[in-house]
Amino acid sequence: MASALGRRDIERLLGELNRELAADGVKATLSLSGGAVMALVFDARASTTDVDGIFQPSVKVLEAALRVAAREGLSEHWLNDDVKAYLRDHGRFEPFRELSHLKVMHASAEYMLAMKCLAMRLGEGYQDLDDVRYLLRNLGVRRLEHAKEILARYYPLDDYPPTAMAALEELLSG
Repeated sequence: MASALGRRDIERLLGELNRELAADGVKATLSLSGGAVMALVFDARASTTDVDGIFQPSVKVLEAALRVAAREGLSEHWLNDDVKAYLRDHGRFEPFRELSHLKVMHASAEYMLAMKCLAMRLGEGYQDLDDVRYLLRNLGVRRLEHAKEILARYYPLDDYPPTAMAALEELLSG
């Protein structure tokens, strides 16, 4: 499989992960964020390179994900929890899909906007700016002050990189 994971790929991989968990007799929860949410939930882009999220029980889910990776010829990190550094206790996850052994949740649009702005990467190969543009439209945000209100619900405004704040200002000035 190519390194780009589209909506159908992610859906299939979640099904494979569910099958592995079922074989182990493990019930798990996966809370998605990042590009997987943009591709799978919002249908805002064609693909992502990996599936970011947090999961419980973490060791059992990672073991199952490694078996899926080996069988599918994927990177061992196709499913990862690298996003946990950005998560907040008050971040909201909403239900997406419930399989027999895997409950899949996703970060809300507001929470995604805050995380995308906090992790803003600009330049070739990064889709953060397009993701932020989509999320602003999805949320009906047209004013910088409204965007800042949303961002401040999750992280102090001083934590956001100046490039992210400048990008927001530019996106909402027109």
